[in-house]
Amino acid sequence: MDCCAHTEAATGPAGGGGGQTVSDVSGIERKYREFLEAANAPAALDAKTKRSIAIALSVLARCEPCLKSHLKKAREMGLSQEEIDEAAWLGISFGGSPAMVLYNQMRKG
Repeated sequence: MDCCAHTEAATGPAGGGGGQTVSDVSGIERKYREFLEAANAPAALDAKTKRSIAIALSVLARCEPCLKSHLKKAREMGLSQEEIDEAAWLGISFGGSPAMVLYNQMRKG
């Protein structure tokens, strides 16, 4: 599992008084994690393509933990710096200057 999906399980009742218990919230989180695993699994799109998309979306969302995780995994998968940069520039093209600054900071680490 990647980045923002790494959250601690709920430890208290859900807000809003909807009658949910801690176990209900934990079950929802578990189902969400299962969804993330399925969405990230290679299928019609191969693993490198999905990782490239994840980089672009992490840059666009300006999610530093996500971007760090996806950059590390992309390098481990053998994506070249050129491929990583190209994916990041897609996110930057939609996210503007803040996305560019984040990527430039993260690509050095």
